[in-house]
Amino acid sequence: MHPPDTEVKKTLRTLGTHQSLYDPGRETVGAIYQKAQAEGEKDVLVGDMANEFTKSLIEDINEGLCKPRYNDYPFYLIVHEKKDLQMKSSMLRRIIYHPFRPWPEDDTTVFWKNPKTQEVRFCWALPHWSEMDNILANPTHFDPEFVSNIQSWKSFDLTCFGFIKDKDEECEWVPNPNWKDKPIKQS
Repeated sequence: MHPPDTEVKKTLRTLGTHQSLYDPGRETVGAIYQKAQAEGEKDVLVGDMANEFTKSLIEDINEGLCKPRYNDYPFYLIVHEKKDLQMKSSMLRRIIYHPFRPWPEDDTTVFWKNPKTQEVRFCWALPHWSEMDNILANPTHFDPEFVSNIQSWKSFDLTCFGFIKDKDEECEWVPNPNWKDKPIKQS
């Protein structure tokens, strides 16, 4: 049984009042999810979600690389995607800017950009740790370099991610100052 319309309207007034800390121009994912639960689902996609996620990912990466951040210095753009365990059928995507080479973590895709030259390079893409064993068990279904990166990550060999062992501390990994990520051709 659904609550009377007045209760729904009262609930909706309190929902959506939480703004995102990453983008104050939008509501938090939780507020959007609560509103969808109260109002009912709208614009529901049925079928192949991969196409929609890929399309929005490309838009988010392009927008992230075009935003003026660290205008005078090269920066890293980190795309962090994860499934939300409390919200059924929802996906969290954050665009994070970092002035220094980030540590390779699962669920990340990383790019490097030099705003002065507009040069963009691809650093790496790593899936969620729970997907890695399935990928390693079926390596012929995936790009060999992608599989190799996962193997390196799991064995804690960070050389393919642009890190080297610190000369002073043998177990410490530090960014390799001579490392060059893969260039991306701009059209």
